[in-house]
Amino acid sequence: MSAPLIALILLIAALCLVVLWRIRRIRRRQAYYVSRVRASDMYGHLYPLLLRCSRRSVESIAIRPESVCIRLYSPAGRTLLYTFDKHGFDPPEPDTLLALAQAVAVDLPLLQDRARYTFRTRTDPGVNGIRVTWYEYMITTDYKDSMLRPEYMSKSRA
Repeated sequence: MSAPLIALILLIAALCLVVLWRIRRIRRRQAYYVSRVRASDMYGHLYPLLLRCSRRSVESIAIRPESVCIRLYSPAGRTLLYTFDKHGFDPPEPDTLLALAQAVAVDLPLLQDRARYTFRTRTDPGVNGIRVTWYEYMITTDYKDSMLRPEYMSKSRA
């Protein structure tokens, strides 16, 4: 092998190591943020609401800078809202908001199943043109249909 080819291979290997190190560092930092959020007073206030939702039919969970909104598909149209300022907390910073979204998925493991729920980052225009980023877990259509089908079948037989 020629010297330039060996140098190129070593350079590519070094770049791969740097990228892997950076990804690992980002994941560690995010895990640290999630553990801090789960230990916070704010999450302690939100946790009972999440426990109630774990036993219900969650259609979507929107984690916004001002609130956490949980919509249920059964009973249809039911919405549970946790507003940060009503409970005496300041709106979370963007990093904390992402960690909060990840902490919700830790405590509601059903949200981690990609066949059942999707996770999306949303961006809305805010005040003075500043973009506001928020996160949403949304039920997939196939999973929702499979959950509602037995309910409709039992009603049609009655």
